[in-house]
Order: sequence, then structure tokens, then C-alpha cells
Amino acid sequence: MYLYPHNNQWKFEFEHEKDSIISNYEGKIDIFHIGSTAIKGLYAKDCIDLLGVVRDISEVSILKQNLIDLGYDYKGEYGISGREYFSKKQRKVHFHIFQSGDLNIEKHLNFVKVMQGNSELIAELNQIKQQLQAKYPKDKNYYQSEKEFFYNRINKEK
Repeated sequence: MYLYPHNNQWKFEFEHEKDSIISNYEGKIDIFHIGSTAIKGLYAKDCIDLLGVVRDISEVSILKQNLIDLGYDYKGEYGISGREYFSKKQRKVHFHIFQSGDLNIEKHLNFVKVMQGNSELIAELNQIKQQLQAKYPKDKNYYQSEKEFFYNRINKEK
């Protein structure tokens, strides 16, 4: 597992993925850039996280071939009820799709909103991430679980 300083290219890579999905997906979908790569100044794994919001989640499994044709692997709910999850290895991308109104949408968007431009929180999370990467260089599960307290705190802020 590797962390990288913020890369301005991530925004353009997100826009490219978003445009590609919107051009090929036959249903109505809104797409947002989420996760650490969406926040200027924040260290991140080199993986673009996308949030898709649809009116009817059952439509996604019907139209999934549109995304598979773009190089995405379909993973189903992948441990989160109400989610349709896709990943891409060529340009590492995680694509989380939820039905409008799902609480996970607010959680993901709120993280970006609270963190964006908040240099104190960005510095704090960068420090946490770097310490945990040093402590757990090959254990993503421990790395993720030990920074959960920070995300929980951010989710309380609105």
C-alpha cells in the first residue's frame, strides 16, 4: 500500500472517468468525485473514487454491461447493502453507486465538503495516514480500521 502527495492530475482523471461513464451509461446517473483524491493537499492511495447516484438501484444491474464495456469489473454490493460496486484496474478506480436518498451518499459528500480547504484537518489526516502506513505497510484492513475514528468525527460535522 502506498500513499502519495496530492496530485492535481487526479481531478482531470476523475473528469475523464465521469465523462466516459455518462457517455456510455444508458440510464440517468449523477457522478461525484469522493475520497482522498478529491481533496487538494490530502495524501491518498493512487485510486480515484467515484460516487454514482441513481433513482433506482435495480436499474444498475440491468445496465451493468455499459460499465463492463468501459473496463470495470462488477462486484455487486461487495459488503455494503444497497450499493452497486465496480472497480477498474487499468487506471485504478472504485465506483460506488447508491440509490438517491441512501445515507452513504451524504456521508461521502460530507467528507469532501468538510475537508475541502480545511488545512488543519488535512494536515491532521495526512499525519494519521503516514503514521498508519508506517505501522501497517502491508495490512490495508488495519490501516483502514485505525483511521475510522477520524472519519466518524468528520461525519458528525456538517
